[in-house]
Amino acid sequence: MKKLFLNNTVIKNLKFDNYEIAVYVALRSLYDIQKELQYVSYNLIVFELYNSLRVSRRTVNHIKTALDSLEEKGLIKRTDAYSNTEYIVDMSNLHFERNAEEGIFYSVITLEEVHRIMNIDTKKDHFAILRYFIILISSICHDKGTYDHSVGCAEHTDFVGFMTLDTLSDWCGITKARAIEYNSILETEKIIYTYRHGQNKKNTETGQIMSFSNHYGRYEDRQWIIQFANEYVATFKLKEGETLVRAEKSKENKRYAAIYNLLTRDFDKYIGNYSESELIGTYKYIHSKNICNEKKLKDTDENTAVYDDIIDKIKNEDVFDRIPCVVDYLTKKAEKKRNMEKKKRSLVNAVKDYSLEEILDMPIKTDIESHGEEHHEFFGIILE
Repeated sequence: MKKLFLNNTVIKNLKFDNYEIAVYVALRSLYDIQKELQYVSYNLIVFELYNSLRVSRRTVNHIKTALDSLEEKGLIKRTDAYSNTEYIVDMSNLHFERNAEEGIFYSVITLEEVHRIMNIDTKKDHFAILRYFIILISSICHDKGTYDHSVGCAEHTDFVGFMTLDTLSDWCGITKARAIEYNSILETEKIIYTYRHGQNKKNTETGQIMSFSNHYGRYEDRQWIIQFANEYVATFKLKEGETLVRAEKSKENKRYAAIYNLLTRDFDKYIGNYSESELIGTYKYIHSKNICNEKKLKDTDENTAVYDDIIDKIKNEDVFDRIPCVVDYLTKKAEKKRNMEKKKRSLVNAVKDYSLEEILDMPIKTDIESHGEEHHEFFGIILE
């Protein structure tokens, strides 16, 4: 697994656009400190990013423009050309060394991660997603961690980040909504993992609720992220007048909506990415939203814009018929409902055999439950 060391001064500089950052990543992968000059071509950069040459002409044009721009900004210098697409390049300016005193730091990603991101099956901009991922990885805290109790309490660090989405989006020059979108894509592809806290902080005097920042990192580090996040909340010192309350469902619901959209787009590709609880949760969310919208339809005049808008919001639930755990959940739910209705009918029939005066004279459960007597219970009344 080839590691790519990227200069934070470059990747966090918004004067470089997404295409320039991607080409910079490819050049850093190709860079050899022992060579003064190196051979570079557009196809070579394409292959470094995609592990393939099957890209659109538009993509090649973006790479060409980005390479020109990186030369204008002094990161590289073309010394000779073999053709319109092949060059001899001086990449010595790509060299850097970590220097804390001068504020020079680096972030590390792998070439495999680059290939996975650039080949995601999505209509979203792969170059923008790659930059977002790089920025997210750059925000991982190197001196925070937890202990690996399986190997004598060895400290495990350099795996978790906790910057807010507002901060990450600012560093990328994108909106918070777009950052949420990129997060969802990277989580679905199991490239990153995000731990969303089930509790918030609440000021008992003002009622103001503040959420804990999400904890995130690479998907393969998820066990450490979960452990760190739980330990963080356990050791978090609440201020006077603060208490912990259950987190709102809004973030979870957005997650369910994203899962539904991906399943309806390409069921076979994404179905294996989610647990049974996530799939059942997605069904519950979509079904409950449909019920709410169907109720609204009854109070809305047909052939109106509002009516059409509600119709558009009602989702097709056929996709859930293909998910065994959801089918099993619905089967058990229907069986439970039938049993409850059967029990109610039996209770009603039993009560019919008694007069109102007899029912009123019957002992209440709390009167005899301590005596250990055998009895039958109907609507909270004991029939001896």
